[in-house]
Amino acid sequence: MNQPFLSVVIATFNVAEVLRECLHSLASQTFRDFEVVIQDGASTDGTLAVAQEAAGRLPRLSLASVADSGIYDAWNRALPRVTGDWVLFLGSDDTLAGPDVLAQCARRLADLPPQVLYACGDALEVYPDGSSRAVTCTAEGATRRMADHIPFCHSSLWHRACLFEARHFDATLRIAADYDLICRTWPHDGVGHTLGITVTHMGVGGVSSSPAHRLRTQWELVRVAARHGHGAFSRRRLVPLCKAVGLWVLCRLAGRRASVMLDRLRVMRGLPPCWTTADPARVGGRDSARGDA
Repeated sequence: MNQPFLSVVIATFNVAEVLRECLHSLASQTFRDFEVVIQDGASTDGTLAVAQEAAGRLPRLSLASVADSGIYDAWNRALPRVTGDWVLFLGSDDTLAGPDVLAQCARRLADLPPQVLYACGDALEVYPDGSSRAVTCTAEGATRRMADHIPFCHSSLWHRACLFEARHFDATLRIAADYDLICRTWPHDGVGHTLGITVTHMGVGGVSSSPAHRLRTQWELVRVAARHGHGAFSRRRLVPLCKAVGLWVLCRLAGRRASVMLDRLRVMRGLPPCWTTADPARVGGRDSARGDA
């Protein structure tokens, strides 16, 4: 069998309920020259059965299940099985934005020169109440924005597979290893390309957007920024970190009531609720750092 052009990597752990929709969006693609690589963390809820059921509707499926230490360890374990030229790391509760998404991406990726290592797609953040927010991601100016945050949605960012020939994600990080990898491999904007395509619909409510985990998220982002000389304690870093400390204190003092209060504040600001309606399985699931965390 010839090697596929595209690879989609999914880390899973007890996500049977949401994985089915994710795999359906992949199986529905008009473009078929792709593979799906699932690295499961020894699920016990039927996740493996869902993946196996989808195998007949996917062009290629590689499935492995073994206990791991988190999403980045899972991604690292999946990488040796990746055979495509371009890699997308999709969340188990994410879906592709439409049946022709991979076809659109493949046409643009095929024309890129070899020095381009990343191709940035857009995403649509989907909240638990069904509302959504468009997130536009561009390669232009990303080097400058890197000092403040990860300037992309990782689930809509294509990586050239050669990036991983001598590199892996830092599995000692729990939330921000995607940011760390980009800092290591994006020396200038010439390595990136803006696709201008909405690639994914991304579920909001993962580990890095939960109030109780916001402090860990911001602290990891600060650590990674310091590691790469990005001015970890600048004002743009300290403000989110201080907000995260406040959220952590609120959650410690108020418990579940903190989520209710936070959602009321969001509604007052004209934003959709996301704390009290989040699926607990997703909040405890696998997610990576978000640029606006």
